[in-house]
Amino acid sequence: MSGKLDKLRQRIMGLDPNTIGTVLSLLPTILEQANKTIDKFKNRKKAGTDAARAEGAAPDLNTQSARIAELEAAILQQAESVKLLAEQHAITIDALRDEAARLERRLKRMTWLAAIGFVLAIAALIVATQH
Repeated sequence: MSGKLDKLRQRIMGLDPNTIGTVLSLLPTILEQANKTIDKFKNRKKAGTDAARAEGAAPDLNTQSARIAELEAAILQQAESVKLLAEQHAITIDALRDEAARLERRLKRMTWLAAIGFVLAIAALIVATQH
């Protein structure tokens, strides 16, 4: 019985495990994108350094500036992705709160109806036993 009450409480409070799992499943995607971007820049940097060493020349300032600009663009893109994820998370939380409030109202209504039904059943039983 306690397990059923816990599940009901979780649903009322908007802590549905499936919904939370869905929201949290988006986080690895963002992290994977970030890791791919980081690896991409590491490989570019490594290739650029190897080429400069092979030529025996100092790294070109324009090349470094271009790499910095690319990195800044990637950082901005990742920041936008995180911002979008946060907005989606906020929308999901608002939806969960709305659903929890709706379920709580429904539970109160059903509790009142059950109590009224119980009182009517007792009254009917008393009337039936007195006649």
